[in-house]
Amino acid sequence: MRTILFVTLLLLGLHGPSLAQVPFSHSSSPDGVGFTKRTYVAGSDTLRYRLLYPLNYDSRKKYPLLLYLHGNGERGNDNQTSLVRVPTALTNESGRQQFPCFMLVPQCPRKQVWVDFPHFPRSLRTSAEPTRPARLTLALVDELIDQLAIDPDRVYLTGYSGGGEGAFDLLMRRPRLFAAAIPVCSVADTGMAVAIYTTPVWLFHGSADKVNPALYSRLMVAALCQHGGNPIYTEYSGAGHNIVQQAYAEAGLFEWLFDQRKRYHKQRVTPNKR
Repeated sequence: MRTILFVTLLLLGLHGPSLAQVPFSHSSSPDGVGFTKRTYVAGSDTLRYRLLYPLNYDSRKKYPLLLYLHGNGERGNDNQTSLVRVPTALTNESGRQQFPCFMLVPQCPRKQVWVDFPHFPRSLRTSAEPTRPARLTLALVDELIDQLAIDPDRVYLTGYSGGGEGAFDLLMRRPRLFAAAIPVCSVADTGMAVAIYTTPVWLFHGSADKVNPALYSRLMVAALCQHGGNPIYTEYSGAGHNIVQQAYAEAGLFEWLFDQRKRYHKQRVTPNKR
């Protein structure tokens, strides 16, 4: 059973964010699904990533780009474990036929994180500057948009656990880059809701999550609504932390996602004071 909440705010005990969990150059090596293994190099920094092209790719067309951020348990440098929880609804044959898109899957190094909460749990504020993996990922997205047949009005992001935290962080730092987001089991800087309240967001959480309690998604939903946003929030009653594939199998989710287009009306964006 699942419950969809839009404004509900419940107070639970606080826990930390998930812990279990410029030349462009690359080398390619396809896997069984079609993801190519690549490396992005910017100065002395390196980011390993996988890239899936749309099925029946035609360079004369423009395609959406979906950025997927893995959880902390998939960190490393093998450029393989990052694919463990990618949305199978988009990588199976029927999904690739129905939703042709680029899918970008970067890998966060083992001792680094997508987003840093330096004063947690006293504050949900994130660091003033993005972490190195986050900075490189944003630079890579910019490169890919310039180089490939990507529709800049249909750039989306999603992530699970630590990657859900990262998805919110990247959206907040570049609100005009992304058209919509799907954070799963996330923690977010509620103080930056003002920067993204107009962006379509569909959040997921399990009510019995002991890693990232559902409180954090509820807090973010309330913050977005406070500024006039209309987020969708699906909470699975009695479910724990490992709901990612259940979320990605939610009826209508990817129809909703790929129907979103970038919104160009003015947003109220304020500096993220630290």
